[in-house]
Amino acid sequence: MPNTTSAKKALRQSITKKSRNKHFSALYKENIKSLERAIKSNSVEEANSLLSKVYSSIDKLVKKNIIHKNNWSRKKSKFAKFAKTLSLKS
Repeated sequence: MPNTTSAKKALRQSITKKSRNKHFSALYKENIKSLERAIKSNSVEEANSLLSKVYSSIDKLVKKNIIHKNNWSRKKSKFAKFAKTLSLKS
């Protein structure tokens, strides 16, 4: 247990940030799963619309410092590659 007032406040802040980060991470994972489902089902229109949604959620996570910028660019390029192969197949 924290002894000082500032330590108590820091504990409260970390709990709040943890719950907020968990919420945004869950939304991000949900978007990714739906995009992967669209890619596996070969639906180009749905995948393209979900791709912009995933990009938006990743951008928000980077802006809030939940994930690192390099992690963001790696995931973004991975999904762009998937979308490109999907559009070439059809």
